[in-house]
Amino acid sequence: MKLAWEFFKGNYALNFAAIAILIVLNLLGIVPVIGMLFIFAYSILSLSIQIYFARSVEQVQSIEEISEVASETKIGDLLSRYLQVAAGAFLGLFLIALVFMFIFGIMVSVSGGANAMMQAMGERGAAMEMHMAYSMISFSVSGLILLLIAGVLFYFFPAVMGRVMREDDFVAAFKNVFLLFSPTLWKSTFNKEYFTLVLVWSLVMVGVVIVAFVLAASIILLPLLLVFAYIVSLYNAAIYIFAADLARR
Repeated sequence: MKLAWEFFKGNYALNFAAIAILIVLNLLGIVPVIGMLFIFAYSILSLSIQIYFARSVEQVQSIEEISEVASETKIGDLLSRYLQVAAGAFLGLFLIALVFMFIFGIMVSVSGGANAMMQAMGERGAAMEMHMAYSMISFSVSGLILLLIAGVLFYFFPAVMGRVMREDDFVAAFKNVFLLFSPTLWKSTFNKEYFTLVLVWSLVMVGVVIVAFVLAASIILLPLLLVFAYIVSLYNAAIYIFAADLARR
């Protein structure tokens, strides 16, 4: 977290410019029809910034040096130097998300949840309540199963992203995303150092979510929330790089 903060305060103009660009892309995401393209652009650009920071972390010998890196960084480099890598990573993650959504749909369909929902829409009284209850149970069970799987994969995710961020082109980054399902990578993460890092990171992220909810409760605190979220994204990038190192042991 100190690395992320030192990079941020090492060049306020750079980082506030990056935040402003991300905010604009996010707002453009609500535009009908083409809004999704801006959401994709936001995700890729955000990843590109994280990769730039993560690669910078690897190059410094002390926390103080990251401020010097920030002061010498141009906005164009921060946003675009690793744009291809970010695009490949985003596409891989996006496809995995689609597969999970597809599996969720199949599970609900097979369990009869979708049919129960359709039947409930055409009925009244006790029959409707029964079909609605069955539908909700079906959705809940399917969701819990996928949530459990996602929770297991969450343990390996930092190491995977660390390896992705070390790649230099679109194809390699795209392929490395699917190491999330590699037993070889899983095995490399079963050590005390990696477990401790992920455990502490998980606890920190719980705290981050709580702070984010508090800041989001007031529109006055919204600018602070945006800065906070940006610094946390840099923090995550550093965690990914450290996780990739520990997964090698």
